[in-house]
Amino acid sequence: MTPAGLEHIPEVPISTFKANPIAYADSGAVVMVHNRPRMRVLPILAADVPSIMEIKTRLRLLSTLLDADVVEAERRELAAEHDTDLLLDEAR
Repeated sequence: MTPAGLEHIPEVPISTFKANPIAYADSGAVVMVHNRPRMRVLPILAADVPSIMEIKTRLRLLSTLLDADVVEAERRELAAEHDTDLLLDEAR
């Protein structure tokens, strides 16, 4: 969020915020307690999060730059970690 955007965040009493916090998911809010700012809630901007396709494209590019044996070893290691995570989740 830009500094100019921070100037336009609504000030909201804590009781109003607690009644419906999701209402401020897009705009953010400065939560007031006894007429004093207590907390600033900011929305997460989706533009900052890279898409899955962007990540896959970067990984494919990196894998073409590396030795095929190194890439295959990394894939095996990741697969083993994934399998371990699945087993741990099933045990819970």
